[in-house]
Amino acid sequence: MYRRHFVIVALFLLVIGAYFPLVHADRGMIPVVPDVSVYEPGQKAIIAWNGQTEIMILSTDVFASNETTVLEVLPLPSSPEVEAASFDSFEEIQRLIWREGISQFAYKSYEEARGGSIEIVFHEQIGSHNLTVVKASDVQELVEWMSGLLAGQEIALSDYEEAINHYMERGFRYYVLDLITITPEERSVNPILYKFTSYFLYYPLVISSPIGGESRITLFLLTEDRVNINGDHSPFQTVYYKIYKQGWTTQNPIQFVLSKGDLAKVDLRIAELFSDYAWLTVFEYEGNLSQLTRDLMISENDLNAEENSVGNFIVQIDLQTNLILHTLLGAACTLAGVFSTYLIMRKKQKNNQD
Repeated sequence: MYRRHFVIVALFLLVIGAYFPLVHADRGMIPVVPDVSVYEPGQKAIIAWNGQTEIMILSTDVFASNETTVLEVLPLPSSPEVEAASFDSFEEIQRLIWREGISQFAYKSYEEARGGSIEIVFHEQIGSHNLTVVKASDVQELVEWMSGLLAGQEIALSDYEEAINHYMERGFRYYVLDLITITPEERSVNPILYKFTSYFLYYPLVISSPIGGESRITLFLLTEDRVNINGDHSPFQTVYYKIYKQGWTTQNPIQFVLSKGDLAKVDLRIAELFSDYAWLTVFEYEGNLSQLTRDLMISENDLNAEENSVGNFIVQIDLQTNLILHTLLGAACTLAGVFSTYLIMRKKQKNNQD
């Protein structure tokens, strides 16, 4: 009879264990929530940097009270290659972040410049973007040239002079001018990929300060070595997984390794930057754009290569494999517990018979 009960209980617990293979502790389920979303309004960028070349996939959520035309200006340290990208890249990053959480814890066409120091190095219409890349060395000439580009548009550029001068003084000579039409309905503009030479990981912030207003900027950083999240990356903060359990909350940084295959799913062009793998780190800023007084610049000194002694020992476990492992581990623990119970019951039965 006890043997029959043992079999029934074991089968029941095995079935239960198979349905709940996620992370457990103290017999309590631990929900793991990445404190980040690619669908929230604001700026979003995937930034891949291998020490020499950076790829930036940029998406911006925009809206206006009435339909109007806006000009986005993106200062870059070198002349970029500009190509179309897909929002699917952000959704894939979001999927990988969720997977890791489970795995860890269960303008008008302007064909030529008007003289001076302005040189057009690229112009193309990509989806809703009218993109022009110019090389410039004089603030006033660049602002006047952009004013001519925007003839007939109600856009004031005077507020940008100080910000552009900030970049000119630092030696930035390339500027991406993106002219798009926005409507009262908030939407994510189709992402654009920029590839350029840079000896530091870079994301411009000061150029957004004249806009003002509250916004959220989310950056998904991909680097060969782990970013030192304890360094000064102001105004950005590291984004964390929030883990809730029985009345308390703990946090772990969203920072983990992506395999070459994972990178290819995000974007094949990004995968080509890295030999075998890359570290993903998520940064975020939420606040008024007028408070942005410095760009994000991360050098090799801000990476912790000595902590990355993973070499050939890096193992990427996909979600399906991870769930199977959790199931097997849970089943083994369950069987051990049931077997112990069975032995105790047998011992009691023998004592009663004696």
